[in-house]
Amino acid sequence: MNFFKVGKYFTLVDMPGYGYRAPQDFADMVEAYLQERQNLKRTFLLVDSLVGFQKADHIAIEMLEEFGIPYVFVLTKMDKAPKGLLDKNVLEIQDFAEKHTRGAFLNSSQSEYSGIHLLRCFIAHVTGNLPMMNS
Repeated sequence: MNFFKVGKYFTLVDMPGYGYRAPQDFADMVEAYLQERQNLKRTFLLVDSLVGFQKADHIAIEMLEEFGIPYVFVLTKMDKAPKGLLDKNVLEIQDFAEKHTRGAFLNSSQSEYSGIHLLRCFIAHVTGNLPMMNS
């Protein structure tokens, strides 16, 4: 796991290798971390929009649901997927999320990086660094 301190506000933890070339004992390695982090605000499950859900994604979802950890699906590589494949995978993931999980659904946008901006704002909000304003 790699820890990145974001200013004085929060720490972002990256779990490289998740999914792609993940070690056999990946679930065992992160289980204790996820269960013991009382200050864990949100988990972001990055899903490759070129391939959709993989076995490792289902394992992670099951673990997050079991532990009651709030999480969000974030679709990556949306600008690289052919439109038909992208539509198929997005609809499949969205359908799965609505029927089987408590997870929210965000995506990295293929237009003007608006998805990245939305994700940054969401992270700032859930970490308490961007309060909601009444308009």
